[in-house]
Amino acid sequence: MVTLKDVAEASGVSVSTASAVMRGLDIVKPDTTRKVRNAAKKLHYHANISARSLRSGRSNIFTLIVPDLENQYYAELSNCLSNELLAQHKQLIIQVSQYDKDKEIEQVRSLNASMSDGLFICSTNNSGADIKSVAGDYPVIMFDDMSAATEARYDSVETPSQAGMTAMIRHLCLEHDRKRVGIVGTLVEDPSNRISYTLRHNRCNFAHQALMECGYDRPNTFITCDWDHNSGIAIAHHLAEEGMPYDALCCMNDDLALGVMRGLAECGIVVPDQVAVTGYDGITSGSYTSPTLTTIAVDFKGMAQTATELMQQKILHKDASTRTSMPRRIIVGFQLLRRESTCRSRPEANR
Repeated sequence: MVTLKDVAEASGVSVSTASAVMRGLDIVKPDTTRKVRNAAKKLHYHANISARSLRSGRSNIFTLIVPDLENQYYAELSNCLSNELLAQHKQLIIQVSQYDKDKEIEQVRSLNASMSDGLFICSTNNSGADIKSVAGDYPVIMFDDMSAATEARYDSVETPSQAGMTAMIRHLCLEHDRKRVGIVGTLVEDPSNRISYTLRHNRCNFAHQALMECGYDRPNTFITCDWDHNSGIAIAHHLAEEGMPYDALCCMNDDLALGVMRGLAECGIVVPDQVAVTGYDGITSGSYTSPTLTTIAVDFKGMAQTATELMQQKILHKDASTRTSMPRRIIVGFQLLRRESTCRSRPEANR
């Protein structure tokens, strides 16, 4: 078996220097780092994670819990977080909770501190207090924590729902003079799933608030449905049967918007000439449809970078008094991607 000593000898450095390189420490010169990593690759050296964890108290492995990897929002966030950790010579284990409150709690409970240094979690069911009750002092960073103020326990990295929805409504009403905007994706309140409802309720309300700021306050603005592709198809057919009372449909996420566009096409309604359609998230598939989808592109890389920075701070100060400070909520940036689903004529290249 190849040892760290073999790597050190092959690269002409001390064992301590080779160890620092393999642990991803930034105290070694770049040229030396490349030399050691090339030697490790050539010798097919693999660190003994259990031994390293026992020596240092850290494994450089982290866990991410998401509700669903078929949902492209979670898939793209997972990919960016994994890439960010890999760039730091760390690894990510991904678990899927399937939107199950109890399963999610059990996944948190079963985390092994000796094999995972910290937890990132996208919870649609449990509050920070719920997670804290089983995680204890284990380092945790949340994505889009919708806990009530009294239940927030962890720093959270959040999508820019208010700023993003304001930009999108202004795009529809002020740039394209759409007069009858439907907000697609409102939900009937579900007392059993307050966390998920809060996120969706907030985003819809931000869109409605932006409509009122633009001078549009019509009845029947909200269109109730879930946030998935099939729901989008169904609601498009329903609206078509009603004679399509809207000239724009502002969907609460891209998956829903893509379903709406598919349903409208099936009903012979032309996007955007008859109805403009917008999404939110900026998932990759929205750039491949015809027409391409106008959307709010969330800064997934920024979310990943911010989350890893917060995690590093959490680990470094795990035993410090700062852990009792108020949880931080950091909102990342976004970009309004103006595409074909809102432009009545195709935009010219490089215009």
